[in-house]
This record gives sequence, C-alpha cells and structure tokens, in this order.
Amino acid sequence: MLLGRVPVAPRGGRCAGGAVAAPQGVRRRFPVAFSSASGRSGVKDALGQLKQGLAGKPTVDPAYLNGAAYLKTIGFTNQAEVARVLDIAMNPDSLFLSYGDGRRTKNASARKLDVDEDIRPVVDFLLSRGVSVGDVAKVISGHPPVLSYSVPDRLEPFWDYLSGIGVANVAQAVINRPSLLGLEVSANLRKIVEYLQYTETPPETIVKYVLESI
Repeated sequence: MLLGRVPVAPRGGRCAGGAVAAPQGVRRRFPVAFSSASGRSGVKDALGQLKQGLAGKPTVDPAYLNGAAYLKTIGFTNQAEVARVLDIAMNPDSLFLSYGDGRRTKNASARKLDVDEDIRPVVDFLLSRGVSVGDVAKVISGHPPVLSYSVPDRLEPFWDYLSGIGVANVAQAVINRPSLLGLEVSANLRKIVEYLQYTETPPETIVKYVLESI
C-alpha cells in the first residue's frame, strides 16, 4: 500500500481533474492501492484449478491433487491455504511470492513433489524431532518450502547444527519461527555462526541472534 499526496489548490479552488481542494494549508493523505492484474488472475486460476481437482474434475496436475489430499489429513482445512502452500513448494515461479518472510521470496528447491517420496518424509521427520501433530501444519504453513527440502541433506543437518550451537529446543524454535527452516547450514548458517564465534560473541548471544534476528 502506497500513500499518495493530494495537491493543494487555493482555498475554494479545484485541483486538476476537478477534485475539490483541501482547506488552505491542510494536506490530506490517502491510501492508493497498486496491484498486478496479471498476478491476481494467475493466483485466481491456480486456486480455481485446485478446487476443480478436489471436486473430481481432472483439470489439475496430479501432484497438486495428491498433495492437497494429504495436507488435509494433517490438519489443513482451507483450500486457499492448501493452494498457496503447494504452489510455493512445487512451483519455482510461484505467484505467492511472500510467505511470511519478505527476505526469501523464491524457493530454489521447488519441484513437483510426490507425497510418499517427498512430503510425508518431511512431516514424519518433524514429528520425530518433537513437533507436535497440531503444530506440523503451522510450521508448514509458516514456511511452505520445507515440503521440498531433503530430510538427510538439509533438515537433519539443520536440526543437528542448531542443537550443536546450544539451541535447547529446536522444535519449539521452529514452531515459534518457521522461517528459520530457510537457513541452510552449508550455504549461510555456518558462516554466520563461525564469524560470530571468531569475534568472541558469547554463545548465548549467538543463539539469540540466530533464533531472533537472522
């Protein structure tokens, strides 16, 4: 939402276009919304296709349809939210670019996902590491790309690394801030922590920084 400024004309006059001017010396500010028609259309089409697929009409990719059916079994009830989560997890050019963390607007791991080979292992891993059944949907909704992450190559190293630097309850940290899962040990997290250690930052301060600021 951007704020525009109404031009001020002399008292009793009119602004360009015939609008009545504000009283002399007074400036009015009002919201002006800008949006992309093509973006709205794309999101609407994606949601419409998913709804048709769930209704039994074969107009949606089976990967999305199967994924939607599985997400319903773990607590997702809103079809629009299911469409958003799956599109972010599977579509590298997803129109749902913002998913709770404005700094990460692309999912480099996005691809067509298989429930048994990709999605279910992620859910089982979260459960095995202490995320409750009720919180699994919250974590996935808060960071949809997690569905496309490899358990042995990304999630296990992430969990073990946070435990290793002193995070007492990684599961609770992830529940509180699902976007933490966007940190990759080999790509950025280790470099940040090692720099802080090099500058003799206290361990408890490093943990606080990782959990709250990165």
